[in-house]
Amino acid sequence: MAAAAGPGPEELISLEKLLGLKKGNKYGALEERKIPVLQTNSGPSLTGLTTIATHLVKQAKKEQLLGSTAEEKAIVQQWLEYRVTQIAGHSNKEDIRIILKDLNLYLEDKVYLARNNFTLADILMYYGLHHIIAELTVQEKEKYLNVSRWFNHIQHYPDIGEIHSRLLDHRPVIQGEIRYFIKEFEEKRGLREVRVLENLNSMIYETNDQTLPKCEQVMHGDLNEVLKRLQAANHRILTLQQREQEERKLQSDTLMAGEKQRLAHWEVFMKDQYNKRAEVDEEHRKAMERLKEQYAEMKKDLAKYSSF
Repeated sequence: MAAAAGPGPEELISLEKLLGLKKGNKYGALEERKIPVLQTNSGPSLTGLTTIATHLVKQAKKEQLLGSTAEEKAIVQQWLEYRVTQIAGHSNKEDIRIILKDLNLYLEDKVYLARNNFTLADILMYYGLHHIIAELTVQEKEKYLNVSRWFNHIQHYPDIGEIHSRLLDHRPVIQGEIRYFIKEFEEKRGLREVRVLENLNSMIYETNDQTLPKCEQVMHGDLNEVLKRLQAANHRILTLQQREQEERKLQSDTLMAGEKQRLAHWEVFMKDQYNKRAEVDEEHRKAMERLKEQYAEMKKDLAKYSSF
């Protein structure tokens, strides 16, 4: 796994081309840490990758690359600082592994570093991680799938991958060295090639006779175990579904029975009320008749007394 690239003039030249700026800026490096320095014509020199890159973006009047909202600007600034403090110059494999792991987790639900918008942070992080990701194995790229997706997306962003490859990709030179080495090796290979082929042949036989049968046996056992677990899980799911259906039916039956019972009680109650009302009406009628009779007798008695 390659070391992360330190910030240098090449990245700033690539950024200039990407932003469509005219050539003319002079870049240097400060001390052994190779901190980039921009010699300006109209003022003091600018120092540091983040400072110079931000200046170039503003010079190109593409401030949207620095973020559209206050939150987005803060996120961009955060990743620019991360690029300088965490990515630059790391050669320790463990440090690089941690960087890729953290970045992979961060990009799990994001298209770009500033969520859904392409920014300067994506450009500089792409430049800084280019050599690392370009040399990852297929297995490592699958392990850091979100990083690979983001890297591929940025790489195919208009002009970024092409400009960066022309300025920083030294593979043609390396390929020439490799061809020269192969030619020299072929001239001197002799018995070494035979030994290599014998070792490869022995390794192939060992793989076919021992490793592959063991792998097949282990895989067969594991697949059977997985199948049994899946069948058991499926049986439990069916049992739970059946139990849930029975509980729902029981609840429905209970509710229906309760509803019928309440209707029956209501009918009894209404019938009882009707009967009581009839009794009250009958009693009222009889009481009125008694009063009428009493008044009639009282009138008769008054009539008797009034005749004296």
